[in-house]
Amino acid sequence: MNLLRIHALEAHNVVTKVGLEKLLRILSPEEQSVLVISSLGNETLDVTDLLVLAKARDERLWSMAEARLSSWENMVESVLDVSNSVVATIKEGFDNIEDLLRSVWLVGEVSDDVYFYVKKLSASWVAMIVHSFLQSVEIHSEYVEYSSVGTQVAHTVTVVYCEEGEKRSEYAAALLASRLGANGVTFWNSTSLLKSADDGDVPSALVIRALSYAEATELSYYGSPIIHPQSLLPAIEAEIEVTLRSWNAEDDPGTVVSKEGNPNSPYKVKGFSTIRNVALVNVEGVGMSGVVGISARLFSAIRKANISVILISQGSSEYSICFAVYQDKMEEAVRVARLEFKEELENKKIHSIEGHGNLAILAAVGQKMSGQRGIAGNFFSSLGRAGVNVVAIAQGSSETNISAVILQQDVRRALRALHARFFLSRQTLSVGLLGPGSIGSELLSQIDAQLVRLREQFGLAIHIRGIANSKKMLLDDEGIDPGSWRERFGKESVALDLTAFAAHISATYFPHSLIIDCSTSSELAGHYAAWLKNRIHVITPNKKAGTAEYSYYKELMDACLSTGSRFLYETTVGAGLPVIWTLKDLVQTGDHVHRIEGMLSGTLAWLFSTYDGSVPFSTLVRQAKEMGYTEPDPRDDLSGMDVGRKTVILARELGGKIEVADVPIQSLVPESLEGIGLDEFMERLEEIDPIIEQAYRTARSKGEFLRYVGTVDEEGNCEARLGSFGPDHPFSQATGTDNVILFVTDRYRIQPLVIKGPGAGREVTAGGVFSDILRLSSYLGARI
Repeated sequence: MNLLRIHALEAHNVVTKVGLEKLLRILSPEEQSVLVISSLGNETLDVTDLLVLAKARDERLWSMAEARLSSWENMVESVLDVSNSVVATIKEGFDNIEDLLRSVWLVGEVSDDVYFYVKKLSASWVAMIVHSFLQSVEIHSEYVEYSSVGTQVAHTVTVVYCEEGEKRSEYAAALLASRLGANGVTFWNSTSLLKSADDGDVPSALVIRALSYAEATELSYYGSPIIHPQSLLPAIEAEIEVTLRSWNAEDDPGTVVSKEGNPNSPYKVKGFSTIRNVALVNVEGVGMSGVVGISARLFSAIRKANISVILISQGSSEYSICFAVYQDKMEEAVRVARLEFKEELENKKIHSIEGHGNLAILAAVGQKMSGQRGIAGNFFSSLGRAGVNVVAIAQGSSETNISAVILQQDVRRALRALHARFFLSRQTLSVGLLGPGSIGSELLSQIDAQLVRLREQFGLAIHIRGIANSKKMLLDDEGIDPGSWRERFGKESVALDLTAFAAHISATYFPHSLIIDCSTSSELAGHYAAWLKNRIHVITPNKKAGTAEYSYYKELMDACLSTGSRFLYETTVGAGLPVIWTLKDLVQTGDHVHRIEGMLSGTLAWLFSTYDGSVPFSTLVRQAKEMGYTEPDPRDDLSGMDVGRKTVILARELGGKIEVADVPIQSLVPESLEGIGLDEFMERLEEIDPIIEQAYRTARSKGEFLRYVGTVDEEGNCEARLGSFGPDHPFSQATGTDNVILFVTDRYRIQPLVIKGPGAGREVTAGGVFSDILRLSSYLGARI
């Protein structure tokens, strides 16, 4: 067994049965392992606090000592099947500690030697417990004090104890790795994996898989809590790989820190770190320019005051120098600087020395940034688009780090903007859904089923960041799970604010924004133009915008042309059928359209394909209503208005400037039934029967079939009426809710182009909306 790995472990993770079982899973049978275990910080097991009580001559000391011993005994018995010898050793140790406690009680002082002895003793107990557990599962092991480890190890597992905490155990592990010539060292932490940004600020942050030593050091300096730079030093000197892993994510391989990192990484920026609670001290004046020693005097004075300087920025004109310190040191830093330059301030060579607080430093780190054009431009332009003001800038000549001082209140917004720019796919969509009813909820289900495939195969990431009905809305910065949105909507939704909804969806830190309107609301349709002008794409099955007054329709189209936003509405005519895009393709490829005819209502298609005179038409209407084929008020279907609106949408695709009011629409509802209530209408529905029966008999006498059809001619004139067609006509052969659309063009004059299929239903309509989403994504660069 030639491979050797050193593990730095936190003691509290291996003093439970679950923790020890996890340790077994972590250890590789292909390697020798050295486990360097930190001292124990568990409150119920800590014995160093007994020294504090002894020093204070606190009478609670002896009862607490008994409680600590009992806690150790209970812990040992819970993790080891055979624990007698281990418990005996711990009891003997407590006897020794008791003698020390009596001495401390008498002298009233705790020497460093006593403190570290007690600390080391408890650490040795943890190591002994781990060793005993390994022995019980037949793993050859030993446990030793850190100072006793030589230049080689003989056992499968060697358990090493230190008297210091987590950072010290990591440093000790790195030193041992260097001394023993280990193949690698792993630092285990209980916090999290190392990610491209803090989870609290950017929930979609990615695990960083590889870092160079330089990148890791930069990230640690700027506040990454996972990396302790001093612990890396021995490994850096010996060029040993360090793996950063999380105890709470044992299956994740974590981050490998090495000399070169991963030169093949697609990410030029590896991660972002921040230092909060920062202040900026600015020294400026024309008398500074060209004067030798100004900077030396300033920073020498600051050093003598024991104030740490985090960042320095100076313009080439030497008119000003600014430097960052921690917020609680700002007033002291200003006072020291003013005292140092008291004479220059009095004679106006230096105009002012001022401090500005409530700031933060944001740093982008990445070795591949060096020599890459555009990195700094993208960094600062992303901050600008997010509305984040940059107060100061610093970048080293190595170009491994770009740092900016910003307002502390802007940190989260800045991080999300930068993370989206450097880590999110350019085909990432920020999506808001209006109308999570029948079609909207089905769309969310379809998206949920395809999310992973779309991301993995095509690089398309769909983030549902908002869902709203007519009264409530649910917003989420990173995304709502489309598979479980209902529960969150019920618990977390707030009153609808459409302005806030649109602003949230159009967040600048997402590459693209999309609002999907699955409602039938005219009010919502009235907002489309404003959204498009704000570069929010719009997709909808709602016909209200496409059939609004022509001036508004033109405003929509003009907004798309001027901004590049997309307005997609395939489902407004044929649900999931490719009607609009077929027509667009014909027109844009130069085919001349002479006529469009279509059975454009699934409800009316079902009624007339089913009606054969044997059952009254009114009975079929009631049956269709029960099956959900009609609108709540069947007159909305029988009026023919839905078909008329669809003809207007098609006519406008041909360049027609027609209004809905200009379309002759044959209503199947007698005037006597138009103005009455729904209940009365349903009761008097039989009054329609004679009209339909007569039309049916006339059609059948000619060997034809009744169908309700919308037509558009080459001039853009529209009509919606009941007509009859021969048995060989595609309309006559339609069944059920099928829509049938015929295009008569120069290319398809003798045999019209026919599109046929279900023209209604939540699944096919939602599928059509989903198709529009994918079509939009293709425009935006997705590989679909």
